[in-house]
Amino acid sequence: MLGEIHSQYPDRDTRAMAAVSRIQRAAFLIEAGMSRTAAKAGLNLREMLLLAALRRAGPSFSLNPAQLLKECFAPSATLTRQVDHLTALGLVERKPDLTDRRSVLVHLTRQGRKLFDSIVTLGVLLEEPELQAANGLTSAEIDALNRILHKLLRLQEVEGSRRAAKQSAAPRKERATKTVSS
Repeated sequence: MLGEIHSQYPDRDTRAMAAVSRIQRAAFLIEAGMSRTAAKAGLNLREMLLLAALRRAGPSFSLNPAQLLKECFAPSATLTRQVDHLTALGLVERKPDLTDRRSVLVHLTRQGRKLFDSIVTLGVLLEEPELQAANGLTSAEIDALNRILHKLLRLQEVEGSRRAAKQSAAPRKERATKTVSS
């Protein structure tokens, strides 16, 4: 594919495109493996990621919905459905936030911790070939990959913040123009 792109655009440097294509393909394969792992636990991938975020929250095993949205990259309606489903399964519960009476926390129950820990400690995640592939990298390669992906994500977040700032500034400019011309 990259050879075909390069043949169509021989004057362009396609190395970054090659890297992005490989990241996208690897992400697709990893997501497929993680989705199969989640299904073995009776969950979908987003639900498993939500449990993972709560498990990483430390001894409280609780996050507020805004924190979960940030952790899970899910639209708010999707997150609500996931929390509802996980609540029905007894894996999470909603509790009042003692530091903010207007808010609630989503708390990982003992049953939720037990399920998630069984996925991790029994190596269920590593049963999937796409996920085992990372074990073929050396420690130095994993460290280098982590550094590079961390930098790429930081650059993407900065660009995303710039784009959001421009988009939120545009309506203000339009309102100001309309007010002045009225």
